[in-house]
Amino acid sequence: MTSGRVLVIDDDRAFRFALGKALRRQGYETLEASSGEEALEVLKADPAPDAALLDLRMKGIDGLEVLRRRGGVRTQVIVLTGHGTVQAAVEAMRLGAFSFLEKPVDADELRPLLHQAVIDSRRRQTRASGKPDRSLAPPLVGVSAAMDQVRAFVRTVGPTAETVMILGDTGTGKEVVARHLHMASPRAGGPFVAMNAACVPRALFESELFGHRRGAFTGATADRLGLFREADRGTLFIDEVGELPLDSQAKILRAIEARAVRPVGGSTEQPVDVRIVVATNRDLWSEVNAGRFREDLYFRLQVFPLHLPPLRSRPEDIGPLAEHLLGRLRDEPLELQPEARAALADYDWPGNVRELLNVLRRASLFAERRQIDGDLVRRMLASSVFGQARAGVGAGAHPPAGERPPQLAPAGGDAPASLAEFERAHIERVLAQLDGNVTQAAIALGIDRRTLQRKLRQYGLSK
Repeated sequence: MTSGRVLVIDDDRAFRFALGKALRRQGYETLEASSGEEALEVLKADPAPDAALLDLRMKGIDGLEVLRRRGGVRTQVIVLTGHGTVQAAVEAMRLGAFSFLEKPVDADELRPLLHQAVIDSRRRQTRASGKPDRSLAPPLVGVSAAMDQVRAFVRTVGPTAETVMILGDTGTGKEVVARHLHMASPRAGGPFVAMNAACVPRALFESELFGHRRGAFTGATADRLGLFREADRGTLFIDEVGELPLDSQAKILRAIEARAVRPVGGSTEQPVDVRIVVATNRDLWSEVNAGRFREDLYFRLQVFPLHLPPLRSRPEDIGPLAEHLLGRLRDEPLELQPEARAALADYDWPGNVRELLNVLRRASLFAERRQIDGDLVRRMLASSVFGQARAGVGAGAHPPAGERPPQLAPAGGDAPASLAEFERAHIERVLAQLDGNVTQAAIALGIDRRTLQRKLRQYGLSK
């Protein structure tokens, strides 16, 4: 099962190749169009792609004209351009673009945008068909008793209309569980709408959640439904709920209790039928005691609490999870050797499943003979932002005071390496595999081109 179908529209063949390769490693099925004319044909085909990455400046039909002519297809379009201007961005958004990014593309900025674009696209399709899209809920992988309890919770609570609060560390898969709760409910044919409260500017919270009327404030050029009404007859998932502004919490409580919302600038309430699922990695009761979270809202949200255990507490799930994630990263199968599985199991995983995915993504890039061995896993763990110790020692374990941290060998070498030496060797190897193409190397490394160029200068690798 792919993460989605993405159309790359650009007249630069090398850019299409590099971006397509990076997207396929992330599990996306990719299509390409070298012109606006070709793009319109693909966008109007059945089925249409879930998302498109569109260059603005092309010969013939340019990107803005593609947006004007694409019609009512469900594809969400993210505009990418090396010639970005404020005017072009405003016009692209006015014509229905999902978002706007400048080249060189920052992979960390593109990845969550593309994920959300695919979700929104499928939500539109689901609403139009009235049928649930089960591809929106990746499987709950794991053989531990803890994961058995999570699946049992979904089976029991999912079919109800009750509010659920999902607790757990960052990266444990709270949104995945929320999607399973939605799919297990009678609302599965309705929309699943997700928002991250930490990503919404405070001044826009009420407009984002409850919608607004045209002219309600500067820039409100059209009516907006708001997420509560977009999720009508479905599920609204609010991640990082502890980040909700205190002055908005009373209005959210009112919306839940009254099953109605009043748009900003509106004079009447609009009825909504929404199931609420929230998630947080904070201790919300401590937030209540500190006066940062309303006690009445806390008890209204904590009807059915579910705690997701961290990956370090269920090591028996690491192997099956790794096998599952590898299947999403590469089209051809990769063999995870026993020593590699042991190295993964011995690591403490402070970043949980998200960190595991990132380590496997890097390992799959450098795997030889379609095999991932223990040495490769250890090198990838060392390059992780949480990698504080060699394989076999927990990521949270630091060396005793005065003792030098354990040293690791860089790829292809036997000499001890500092983090900087490892990073330099890692960049050199990626560049060599991609024939020195800096753009492709930046995408493969998951950083933007400017950052890579700075590191090339830092390590004396620039030409």
